[in-house]
Amino acid sequence: MRILNFVDSDELSFRIPWLNLIHELERRGTEQAMLCWPGGNMERAAAEQGVPVHTWRPFTSKVPALCLGYPRLVRSISPDIVLTKLSSAAAIAGFWGRRLGIPTIATFDKEAKVKYYRNADHYISCSKWIRDLMVSAGIPPDRIDVVHNSVDVGRYRRDDAAGKKLRESLGIGGNERVFAGVGRFDAEKSFDVLIRAFSEVAAVRPDVRLMLVGDGPLRGDYVRQVDALGLARLVVMSDGFVDDVRPWLWGADYYVMPSRMEPFGIAMLEAMASGLPAIASDSGGLREILTDGENGFMARPGDPSSFAEAMIRVLDMDGDYIGGIVSCSLQRLSYFTSEALASRLTDVFERVLGRLQ
Repeated sequence: MRILNFVDSDELSFRIPWLNLIHELERRGTEQAMLCWPGGNMERAAAEQGVPVHTWRPFTSKVPALCLGYPRLVRSISPDIVLTKLSSAAAIAGFWGRRLGIPTIATFDKEAKVKYYRNADHYISCSKWIRDLMVSAGIPPDRIDVVHNSVDVGRYRRDDAAGKKLRESLGIGGNERVFAGVGRFDAEKSFDVLIRAFSEVAAVRPDVRLMLVGDGPLRGDYVRQVDALGLARLVVMSDGFVDDVRPWLWGADYYVMPSRMEPFGIAMLEAMASGLPAIASDSGGLREILTDGENGFMARPGDPSSFAEAMIRVLDMDGDYIGGIVSCSLQRLSYFTSEALASRLTDVFERVLGRLQ
């Protein structure tokens, strides 16, 4: 079975877990290849990891019929299935797949417009929550499988020495308790909520610090918010996007994901694998990862006081209780490994080919 993984872009934030999953699929006997734009992190990462990579940039993703380079390239690769990431890839692969007789499986990593997916033969959703949204938008439920995104647990295994080194470089004391938030600085990730929550925590707990790791259009707003709240000494922001967030996670004591609506939450899996007790919005796909009080804590989306309450709650917990939370988190991650998800994906591939033959 030969699978062509097609992403109509040169960048992909979750390229590392995706490539790990591709390698696991190869170990299960499938042939894997990548198709992406030239010159970006996807091409470099695939080549570095030994995945056969083809590059091509469409004339326009909005009109698949004009993307004449795609059928020529796909004929030369001759895949049994094209697995797409991003809506534009789904539109192109679905349109030409019907004409070439090559089935398309399109992935949903967030809520998407159905018009780009109408020609796909099957669908994979990153969460049950997204699946339900797409069903309500008109996608047939019997053609959607839920296969969550994966995490390389070993890659994120806690390295206290590296964490200590980062803390020292940032001027964070060994006795200070550090909360971390990681992600794009945009409205959906809601770091403004985390900053306001942290200001409530800092008012009653002088031993706390906050690290914000990422970049995006709201960076300036967050800097001004931090200054206005008098938190400049207590809040550290990375200089920009961070390719390797592991030292930041290892340097933290707790993780907070305040997203107003998170389709799934790969960053949450990474934080859990780093041994961090986590606090997250009680929304979207995060409910499929965390159970409040069992392997993490939930707070009301968009409510700084709810997050502050949860943050103070974890600060006041004894070490044994926190250790139990972390232990449950690590056990939960067994469901999200590349091995577990590759097994589910292989089953989907076989069912799709069996149905269409």
